[in-house]
Amino acid sequence: MNTRKETPVELTPSETHNSSPDVTRLISQSGFVTTTAVKFGVFIAVASTIAVVAYFGAQQFLLSDDDVADDRRAVAVQRGTLLDDITASGSVSFPELESLRFDISGTVGEILVEEGESVGEGQPLILLDDVTISSLESAVANAEITLQDAGEDLAELLGGATSLERAIAESNLADARVASMNAASALAEYTSEDGADSPATTDAKSDLAEANEALADAISAAEDDAQAENELVEAAQEAYDDAVIDYSDQITGWFGSVVSEIDRATESSALLESWGTTVDAIFEESTATVDSPPDDPSTPWNESVVWVWTHLTPYPILTNCEYTSYTARCPSAEISDYWDAKVTAEEALIEAQDDAAAAAKAQQVLIDAAQDAVETAAEDVVDTVNDVEINALAATLAEKLELEKDFEETLVTLNDLDSLEIKLATAAVNEANALLQNAKSELASANMSAPFTGIISSISVEPGDPVSRSTPTIDILDPSVVTLDGTIDEIDVLSLKIGDTVAVTLDALPDQILTGVIDEIGDGVNQQGIIEFPLTIALTPPDGIELIEGLSATATIVLNRINNALLIPLQAVGGSFTQATVDVVTENGFTTTNVKLGASDDFLVVVESGLSEGQEVLMTVTESVDPFQQLFGGGGGGIRIPGGAFTGEARRPGGGGR
Repeated sequence: MNTRKETPVELTPSETHNSSPDVTRLISQSGFVTTTAVKFGVFIAVASTIAVVAYFGAQQFLLSDDDVADDRRAVAVQRGTLLDDITASGSVSFPELESLRFDISGTVGEILVEEGESVGEGQPLILLDDVTISSLESAVANAEITLQDAGEDLAELLGGATSLERAIAESNLADARVASMNAASALAEYTSEDGADSPATTDAKSDLAEANEALADAISAAEDDAQAENELVEAAQEAYDDAVIDYSDQITGWFGSVVSEIDRATESSALLESWGTTVDAIFEESTATVDSPPDDPSTPWNESVVWVWTHLTPYPILTNCEYTSYTARCPSAEISDYWDAKVTAEEALIEAQDDAAAAAKAQQVLIDAAQDAVETAAEDVVDTVNDVEINALAATLAEKLELEKDFEETLVTLNDLDSLEIKLATAAVNEANALLQNAKSELASANMSAPFTGIISSISVEPGDPVSRSTPTIDILDPSVVTLDGTIDEIDVLSLKIGDTVAVTLDALPDQILTGVIDEIGDGVNQQGIIEFPLTIALTPPDGIELIEGLSATATIVLNRINNALLIPLQAVGGSFTQATVDVVTENGFTTTNVKLGASDDFLVVVESGLSEGQEVLMTVTESVDPFQQLFGGGGGGIRIPGGAFTGEARRPGGGGR
């Protein structure tokens, strides 16, 4: 609950009745509200005591009981500052407090810090035990093996059948086709000799000759089509191989690293993620490095090569960019473009292989039909003659045709690359890579480090304790970030804004003023019919003092100030609402004078006209109280008028006069 601050203000009287008033000295700590009552040294001296006695003796002489009531005393009109401020009470807190937990389950092995210890960002705090770390290292090793196996399977599928296997299959098919044609020719020649063939045999031989011709045409067409498709496949294979080399050259060229088969099959962002970084991060770090660094063998990239790119090339190397140009290079964009080109070439290769396999299957259907026709015609010829040799020739032809068919199917199988298997193998590589990255992340999580520079506020575990994601281990706070959390009522909240500077005092440090800034003003909350607004003030911690969370504090916010104003106590004002008057001390007593008043608080009022600095007016004091005790600060010194310390600054805690 905020309150208006009421701080007394002191005004110093003349040392003698006719002397000029002392100039009010303004004292303010940190430029804000709180002021310290300053006592002039002159009142400490014995001479000052005599002057005070003489002064009040003169007052008694000049102001007889007939002219002045016993409850009034003379007070000098002085210049000072009238302040309009508000206060808010609350407590100190540390918002930058983080409770640390492990991302994995395990057993605490060693605690490297103690409560209250200062730590730096990245400093190790807790290590898990050797059993947990060994298990995590084993998981990383197994994940690496799984990724390697998946990469080899994918590479084997992308490579398809070897050139030697294809050459052998093609040679076998060619030999089988030659044997089939020779057997067909032998049978045709033998049966075409002059003889007493029956009309049925003649027709059968004619059908066989036509079937052989159709088979030869089908084989010739299949060979031509296969050659064309093979050329397309070879072109696509060459384009894919070039794209793989280009992508590999990008990685090697930019980073100076040796590229493995798995790297060639891994998309650039995933590859850099497996390195634990990004393209932009590598080049940004190199750009910030002044001298050429040696190569770090623990990183997959060569720091010296990257440094040459960022410092010795005639054009700038860009980061966080989307494209490259003739005047600037963008490594991430270029690497990504070459990966996209590789993917496109790979898809084109698979499509060409699928087309070749489909064409081969279609031609095989035609050849099979032609072969069936030849076999049927040959059987018809056999059926029309009784010659054993003709039967043998026909049987030989049928055998050769069947063998040819088998070799054709073998070659088709070698050329039939299953795109679905490639997709599954690619997915297996990606999954294995993700498992590896997760295993590496969990291994790194076995060592808990400080997320920022701060102080260990509490430790909740001991060596040997089991921990998991839900187990709090260490609380760390940043002592340089301190806030005061309080409330302000709806009357004053509109006068505040984010960024306003405030003065803060702690109950534990009453003589020290801290500087603060309003950081947040929350939404209003109804507290028993009173609307209050949460207020957060960011504090500047004092040097050499460690604050404790929960300390009580008060913030003072100056809303307005009237400098160099003529001030008199409200107890000195008389008259009416429309015309204020004061009793001004004269040589013969006092005279009532009209005055024009300005802003005021509960104790002082600004005189805009009618009085001059140094004049004295009569103010009412309580008869039951010693006037020295009411007007003076205890045992003497400047006159203390409630509402302001003796600094020339008068408070307007209630916003009076506004």
